[in-house]
Amino acid sequence: MNVKAFLIAAFATVTLTVSAATSQNDGVITVKVNKASKALVEKWIEAYKAVQPNVEIAVVSGKNADADLTLVSSHQEGAQVTYVARYALLPVTTAENPLLNDIQKKEWKSKDIKSLFFTAEDLDEEYEEEVEGKHNKLKDKLTVYSGSSKASLSGIFASHFGRTSDDLRGNRIAGDDFYLLSAINEDKASVTFNALSNLYDLSSRTLRSDLVLLPLGVKASQREALRSGNLDETLELIENEDIDLIPVEDIGFTYDSFDADIEQFLQWIVRDGQQYNHAAGFLHLTNKEVESQLKLLAQNN
Repeated sequence: MNVKAFLIAAFATVTLTVSAATSQNDGVITVKVNKASKALVEKWIEAYKAVQPNVEIAVVSGKNADADLTLVSSHQEGAQVTYVARYALLPVTTAENPLLNDIQKKEWKSKDIKSLFFTAEDLDEEYEEEVEGKHNKLKDKLTVYSGSSKASLSGIFASHFGRTSDDLRGNRIAGDDFYLLSAINEDKASVTFNALSNLYDLSSRTLRSDLVLLPLGVKASQREALRSGNLDETLELIENEDIDLIPVEDIGFTYDSFDADIEQFLQWIVRDGQQYNHAAGFLHLTNKEVESQLKLLAQNN
């Protein structure tokens, strides 16, 4: 199975589900959220109801809740999708990692990330020897933690570096990706990756005090922005510059049915709801994406 097929299969039904206006639920748009996206979706709902007070939107829970709209964490081929935000993934370790000084001595470039997080299948022998000798087999001293559930973003991280989640080294953790951060704080000599919304405190807008970003091999100005530990500087950097070492992916709503209430809600998120993305740790859509999503929504009539 190629990477694209794997991602479609793995993420087609995960993350966030929204059940929207149909005849049987009397025009109520019901929304089911996961932990990572809850703050963003609730803010969208609050702001939308302020401008459309006659539209009823209710958050629901339960695996068996009806779902006309599903918010997926990767691009979906062959499905009707409206993309509404983007997220970024960064590699991290715990501030109490006994190998922290060794980790921070180097700049982690693409081959370094691949060597650390994945099996050595696609790394040339000469480079492997260089890594093993020069860095004293640092990767062998670090345990990699990644997610094992369908809701995990491990497949997105792996795909960005040309691999699949099956190629990730180390231990797999079930449940929400937020638990990966608990895992590395218990097993100090370890690394993982996660979305900005989990890595940064959304109130203080700073990197969590128990975490340290791996120093990526990027331009000096980019490195300073990442080192600042400030969420807003990091979001601005990733939005304004294409950094190959940082995976960025869209999230979007898929839907089986479509009516005026759904269309207007999605149009508002794409056009006006972007202003709330940063507060929840998500990236804005690009201007090009906004234009294309609005155009696609108009074509659904």
